[in-house]
Amino acid sequence: MNKNKNKWVNGLIPVLLMSFATGSVYCWTLFVDRIEAHSYVFTDTILAWCFSLALFCLGISAAFGGKLVERNIKKASFYTFVFFTLGWLLTGIGVYMESPLLTIIGFGPIQGVGLGLGYLSPIKTLMMWFNEQKGLAAGIAIAAFGLSGVFGNPLIEVFLQSGISVYHAFYILTAIYGIACFVAYILIDRPELKEEKVEAKTYSIGEVIFNRKFILLWIVLFLNIAGGLALMGNERQIYLTLGLTNDTMIVMFTSLNAFSNLIGRVICGAAQDRTDKKYLPYYVMTIASIIICGAASFLYFGAGTTAITALTVATVFGIQFFFGCGFACLPNILEQEYGMKQLATIQGYMLTAWAVAGLVGNQISTFIIDRDYPGSLNVMYAVLAGLYIIQLLALLWWVSSRNKANRLNTVEA
Repeated sequence: MNKNKNKWVNGLIPVLLMSFATGSVYCWTLFVDRIEAHSYVFTDTILAWCFSLALFCLGISAAFGGKLVERNIKKASFYTFVFFTLGWLLTGIGVYMESPLLTIIGFGPIQGVGLGLGYLSPIKTLMMWFNEQKGLAAGIAIAAFGLSGVFGNPLIEVFLQSGISVYHAFYILTAIYGIACFVAYILIDRPELKEEKVEAKTYSIGEVIFNRKFILLWIVLFLNIAGGLALMGNERQIYLTLGLTNDTMIVMFTSLNAFSNLIGRVICGAAQDRTDKKYLPYYVMTIASIIICGAASFLYFGAGTTAITALTVATVFGIQFFFGCGFACLPNILEQEYGMKQLATIQGYMLTAWAVAGLVGNQISTFIIDRDYPGSLNVMYAVLAGLYIIQLLALLWWVSSRNKANRLNTVEA
């Protein structure tokens, strides 16, 4: 390792900058009604697909870009800067030109490539710098992705309420996030990979993705993400449906919930460092999510407007917390199963679950909210509770398969 490099300047700082920029995808909910007000050509369906395609392309680019992240972190970071900033710029131009197609292409496929590479690059980098605290390192790296919601939501709202057009806000944010990504690209570097405790095996794509353990864990991640995105992708619209029109209050709620996502990632990542069973936080988050959504669906009946608003904020807060846990726990689970050598590659395969969930989760809530009938939120939370129950069953099956495989390996050894 070059002695001039260190974990703060070449690890933590660029990770925070890159993740702060790319995490802005979760701020999309603040733009939706403003873009619709700018031009009638933009509908709820079109704008929902912008968000869904961004996350779909994130997952697909992560699957194909994992090997690039393994081989050359600098090049992966440069491509993050190029595709992410170009995507934001084209989105602004698309809104200005009142072109749904350009807006979808900019925010979806083009930005999505930058998102996928920009999501993978920080995680393994920080885990390598903080080798003795991999869970905490993964939690911090992934928490930084959620950091954008905490600071980005108020920043975006300042621009949107300042009197400038929505497309000018995109241009300004392109410059801010672009500078953050470029500085991250200049600074980011890795230490040499330390020798692993177990012999480092090289896995083929077939050995990974056609294995029962991988498939079951993929399902667990998919359901966790789909449930989280069902709320995050339409959070502002959910509050508007409740009759809450105070923009300051909405931004405060969205920032609060983004903060819960952030601390969930750090807390669960750090908790993994205290146990050899890296999947235990998954049990907690899944069972808690079932209880939260089930209770919310039941308690909505007969509740007053104030109580429903408070219950909605509390529900989204809880789901975002455990949504963050799911992402934070994944790298350490994969590292325990497959080792550090191919972590970014295998995590890239796993993030195809994010790609599919990006198409499904946001569309669930958009479909239900657009119906605009009494009790729609009850239905949505009941649906989410059902998803989390299936997630729990898949998780139990995965743990059983994993333990059985480990016992067989021990006998053979």
